[in-house]
Amino acid sequence: MLKLAMRTFLKTMGIIVLLIAVGVGSYFLTMLFYQTTERDERCTKYKHVMDVSAGSESSNLIYSVDAETKKIKTLVLELFDKETGNLDYVTIPAKTQISLSEEKYHEYMEISEQIPQIVTLQDINQYFSGDVAYEYGILLLQEELNVDIGYFTALDSKEFSKRFDHTEGAYKPSEEYLETVGKNKDESAMKNFIEKEWDSVISNIKLIQKQQYAAAFLNVRPEYIYAHRAYAEEVKGGATLDAKNTKKMIDKIWDSKARTAEQKKVDGTAAKTGIEKIKSRSIQITNGSKINGLAASFQEKLQKDGLFVMGVGDFSGDIQKQTVIYARKKRWGNYLKSYFANPVVKQAPALTNGADIEIVLGTDDKPKE
Repeated sequence: MLKLAMRTFLKTMGIIVLLIAVGVGSYFLTMLFYQTTERDERCTKYKHVMDVSAGSESSNLIYSVDAETKKIKTLVLELFDKETGNLDYVTIPAKTQISLSEEKYHEYMEISEQIPQIVTLQDINQYFSGDVAYEYGILLLQEELNVDIGYFTALDSKEFSKRFDHTEGAYKPSEEYLETVGKNKDESAMKNFIEKEWDSVISNIKLIQKQQYAAAFLNVRPEYIYAHRAYAEEVKGGATLDAKNTKKMIDKIWDSKARTAEQKKVDGTAAKTGIEKIKSRSIQITNGSKINGLAASFQEKLQKDGLFVMGVGDFSGDIQKQTVIYARKKRWGNYLKSYFANPVVKQAPALTNGADIEIVLGTDDKPKE
């Protein structure tokens, strides 16, 4: 009887040990699976300074960032309502300056000794290190406007230019990009598209959080996407926001019902740019890329914005990779930089056909595929 009892006991213990081993093994196999299949998310690598929110009303601050200088070239607030399918883009001047109160200034000084009392949004990567800089940009902007911004997306300026067009002083997705997005006809395809895009962006939300909008994106009608300009004015080379009117604009966007008509005109006021200052100047466009029709396409863009293009022609030398803007006064050339992917501006006293400005196009500015 004693031997039988011992055998029964040992069998029972063996089964218990086996079950424990299977359980532990399953746990480690599961963890190994997630470690090998889960995306390595950048947003998990630092301590957040804001509450990240990706709810039914998506408020996403998009940064276009120069890869070399880390300066912010463009700021666009994307507002997407899952319930109505409304999608809006509010362009905010990158040179927006925000004056900090004494209290706030000292608070930020404890975080970064580089921060001045008058903050310029385009320089946030000089004030703060790492991806968290974009969160500080949100904190500064939403305090200025008294609006909620849920998360950010930062793109290299070249990637940004592949997705957005600039018209009437405002940015919104280009027709070519919308056509690409529109090829995804179901939720699964849209999720895969978002995942593919995710490798070229920085964000403080996870991919799975962004993918929750996949089904709702299918309901967006491209012709009903609206573009807006924040209310702002240029002051000493920077820009100041009219916070009251910009907030009213944003609140009105959120209160809108599902749209049934196209936008009549872009609202808001853009901070003054140098474009107005060079409308009386003559521009020569010279095609150094050897790409057929490239000069004519840029001629059309510049003329659409009221600029005087006196002529187009072909470059006689080797194929040029980088676009160069020559101008009799260098600041005139700087006013045109936003039209091109990565231009160089140089001062030159004499230009083709006696132009004030000559643009020698490079292959960097080839048409988007």
